[in-house]
Amino acid sequence: MKLTSSTLSKGPEISELRAILNISLPLAFGYLASVAVGFTDSLMLGRVGPEVLGAAGLTVSVYFIILTIGVGSLFPVIVLVAQARGAGRSRTVPIIIRQGLWIAGILSIPGCAILWNLEEILLATGQVPELARMAGHYMDYLLWTVPFFLVITVFTHAFIAMGWSRMIAFLSWFWVGVNIILDYALIFGKFGAPAMGIAGAGLASVIASIACFTLLLALITFHLPLDGGMVFHRLWRPNRTMLARLARLGWPKTLELLMKNGFFSVMALLAGRFGTQAVAAHTIAFQIVTLISAVVSTALAHAVTTRIGMTKGRKDHTPMWRVLNSGLLLSFSFMLPLVVVLGASPSWVVMLFVGAGPKAESLLPVAAPLIVLVAFFMLADGLRMIASQALNGLSDMKAPALIVTVSYWGIGLPSGVILGFATELGVLGLWCGLIVGVTITAALYLARFRWLVSR
Repeated sequence: MKLTSSTLSKGPEISELRAILNISLPLAFGYLASVAVGFTDSLMLGRVGPEVLGAAGLTVSVYFIILTIGVGSLFPVIVLVAQARGAGRSRTVPIIIRQGLWIAGILSIPGCAILWNLEEILLATGQVPELARMAGHYMDYLLWTVPFFLVITVFTHAFIAMGWSRMIAFLSWFWVGVNIILDYALIFGKFGAPAMGIAGAGLASVIASIACFTLLLALITFHLPLDGGMVFHRLWRPNRTMLARLARLGWPKTLELLMKNGFFSVMALLAGRFGTQAVAAHTIAFQIVTLISAVVSTALAHAVTTRIGMTKGRKDHTPMWRVLNSGLLLSFSFMLPLVVVLGASPSWVVMLFVGAGPKAESLLPVAAPLIVLVAFFMLADGLRMIASQALNGLSDMKAPALIVTVSYWGIGLPSGVILGFATELGVLGLWCGLIVGVTITAALYLARFRWLVSR
């Protein structure tokens, strides 16, 4: 269909803003719970000792690679369920969920096998033997959360597309509550439990994931308007057509996530070349970005995916620009106050992380200007995430993966290296390159969206 210029410039509407907020606000509250789980684990393990906390950090770094592959592979569940919902094909939803469960099961096997050998992997990469031993002991338990996490992810992705984000928030905070109690009991030996140290944190995560999975099954069976019998009907017989479709959409999304996360890992290694203060400042900046991205940007972006997917399912391209522009307006509205705070009070942010005193004073010359750069980065990254997931709602996965690979690794990384090492900017130069990469990515995503919608 041919779109007029007035259609392409269709701005946000109150109804669309409300629809996106209805999905994204509870979702953001639920994603905050994910941050809380990692924070409470680190807080309690840190009380056991710095070596234990370091071992936990090594464990989680490898664990999250496996989870990233799983989340990327299962992301198409949101897209396909939203499109089915928009097309009025409600009977297709259980089929999509069943095939998602198949993918979760298939990925769990090699994922757990890799994590089972974590100690050997860490030793092969030159890690301290004692840290590798503790990390392996932690992973002996933690790896069993992978199948439960991936199965829960299938359903939470379906819930996002169905507009049931309040249920995701409820499940997430239930997980947090159970995990905190079990962490306290099993790490320190409280309430009659054995004091297991770092292994106790792993066992606590396993029990919490099983409890959350059990609650999820109960909700599907007795509460949610989702026919549990249909979801699990003939689960042992995969639908090869739908399974192949999920796989075709899932691998590019996984590649996109790995390229993005790998880029940040390389940035951290490069920041370390500039000394302790530089890497500490980079860590603070990265923590700020991670928190805001995980809670605000991701929730809004997933809501946009759902809304775009529904319009595609209805075969009505006219509202798509309205959905995208509404998502961009909300992202800007949430980000702008945060940007103002970060830009106006960078020293306060630094002291929030390291406290007042000599440590803060020595870190401020590097960290304060970096936090100002982070403020600009968040605006560009919010734009990137909304545009990326709008494309995903159109089932466009390969182009975003290619764009992020070229823009981050082909433009952003070389720009950062040149600005960081060939000038006196140091770690600030690295982040300038990152901003360049993210901005170009966002611009190309928007151009791609315009082309697809106007075809």
